[in-house]
Amino acid sequence: MTVHDFLHQNEDDERALDAQAAREFAERCLAAEPGTQEWTSMAAALTILLDDPSRVVRKAIAKALASSAHAPSHVVRCLAGDVDEVAIPILTSSPILSEAELVDFLATGSEAVQCAIAGRTNLPASICAAICEVACEAACRALLQNTSAQVLQSSLLRIAQRFEDQPDICDQLLKTRDLPLSMRYQLLMRLAENLDDHPIVLERVPEHQRQTFLSDAEDKVVLRLALEAGEEDLPDFVEHLRESGKLTTRLLLRSVCCGRLRFFAAALANLGSVPLPRLCKLLLTVRRSALQAILRKAGLPLRSHQAFMLAIDIARQAKADFTYDLALDEARMLTEALLAEMQDGALGADEDVAAFLRRFAIDVARLEARLLVKNSGMAITKAA
Repeated sequence: MTVHDFLHQNEDDERALDAQAAREFAERCLAAEPGTQEWTSMAAALTILLDDPSRVVRKAIAKALASSAHAPSHVVRCLAGDVDEVAIPILTSSPILSEAELVDFLATGSEAVQCAIAGRTNLPASICAAICEVACEAACRALLQNTSAQVLQSSLLRIAQRFEDQPDICDQLLKTRDLPLSMRYQLLMRLAENLDDHPIVLERVPEHQRQTFLSDAEDKVVLRLALEAGEEDLPDFVEHLRESGKLTTRLLLRSVCCGRLRFFAAALANLGSVPLPRLCKLLLTVRRSALQAILRKAGLPLRSHQAFMLAIDIARQAKADFTYDLALDEARMLTEALLAEMQDGALGADEDVAAFLRRFAIDVARLEARLLVKNSGMAITKAA
C-alpha cells in the first residue's frame, strides 16, 4: 500500500498496514525536508497510525522515530504516552521530549517507564533529582549505572536515605566518587550491622567475642575511609564522627597504631579545638608534659595517655610529620614497639589497652601478609 492509497482509503477499508510498511513511512518522513509535501504526507500517515490497534505497528514507528530530533513532535509525544512496549523506545532516547515532560512521565509511569528514563544518555541533573526523589528502586539502580547522567551530590544523598537498607544499591553508591565521606561511612555502617547474623560470623566468631568483632569492624571501616580521604574532606568526616559519638579512645589508638596519622591529628585537633596545622607542629616538637596537656584537652582518659605518648614518640622516630600516613610495615613496627613496652610494664597502663594492642598486632600482621601475597603473586593453598 502506498501512502496515497493509505491516506485516501475509506473507513470501510479493512486493509491492515504491516510493521514494515509503517517503518518505511516513518523513515521516509525523517528523510524528507520538513515542510515539504512529502514530509506533510508522511506525518499525516503516521498521525493516523497512532490509532492503529496493532502494537507491533505503533512500536515499529516508535523505534524508527526514537532518536530523531526532526520527527513530527506530536507523533513522538503521543507514542511516549502509549503502552510501555510502544513508549519505551521514545522515552529512552527521543531528544524531542522536554525535561518537564520526562518528569511528568516519570511521576505517572510504570517501573519500566522509569527505568527507561533513568537510562537516557546525558540525563540532566533536574531529571536525575526527580528519579532520586520519587522513582522506584530499579530506576534508581539504573540511574547509578548510567555513567553519563549528571547526578548531583544532593541526589545521591537522597537515594542513600531512601534505600540504605538495600545492599546492592549501597554497594553501587559506595562506588560513586561524588558521595560525601560521611554518607559513605553511614552506608558502610549499615552493611556492618548486617554482619551480626552473617553465617560466617555465626560460625567462626564465638558469641562472647562478637561485640568486640563488630566494634573492630566499625573502626576498620572508619580508618579505611580516612586513608582514602582528601585533605579537605577529613575535618568534616572527623566532625561527623564526633557528633555521632564514634570518635572513641579505642578508634584514636587504633588510628595511630595502624599509621593513620592524618586522621589521628585531625581527631585531636577537633577534640581539642586546635587548628590542624598548629597541632601537627605541636605533635612533632613539644615535650611529653605538653603532649599530655593536649591529650587531656582532647578529653582522652588518663589511663590511655602513656600509650598515646609512646606511640607519638615512635612516630617521631620514624620521621613522620602527621600530614601523611605510615606504610603498613612501619605501622606494624610501631604497634610491636608499643606492645613490647606495655608488656614490660614500663607504661603501667590498664590491661584493656594492652589486650587491644595484642589483638590489633595480629590484625596488622595478617594485613601485611595478605599484601605480600597479593604483590608477589604467591599462591596460597589450604591445608588438607
